[in-house]
Amino acid sequence: MGAMGGTGRPDRHAPIGTGVRWDTAVGAAAASAFKTSAFKTDAQRAQPMAAAASERPVQIRVRLFGALAALCAQRSLNVELPGGSTLASLLAVLTRHYDPSFLIHIVDSGGAKRRHCRLFVSGSAVEDLQTRLYATTDPTEIDIILLIAPEGG
Repeated sequence: MGAMGGTGRPDRHAPIGTGVRWDTAVGAAAASAFKTSAFKTDAQRAQPMAAAASERPVQIRVRLFGALAALCAQRSLNVELPGGSTLASLLAVLTRHYDPSFLIHIVDSGGAKRRHCRLFVSGSAVEDLQTRLYATTDPTEIDIILLIAPEGG
């Protein structure tokens, strides 16, 4: 059992078992090699997966809600884009499909998303139109909601 701290609880930093540190038993070179190869950050582990996912086409199911659904005849649309495409590139495809005025409702003249438009990618709210879309096993669900302000003051 590990050493007891002054509180009567086991000291979580005390050696367990034989009291010999593993890195001194296997040598510094082996310990260093183990640390650098076995413990990768989430970003390092995600790099090969993201690269593979960015090469495959992205299947997307777009659903329109709110005032935008009333403006477009088709409320749901399936789209395929190259892997690593952005939300902005999806909006360009939707604009070509629906009507040039489609984009005016979502993006302002400076290219920023309008405050009264909400974008959700797989259920998560997204503000940045440069957010990349990657292939998954199921189609990526993108919901676009156009809110309208009630009249009056």
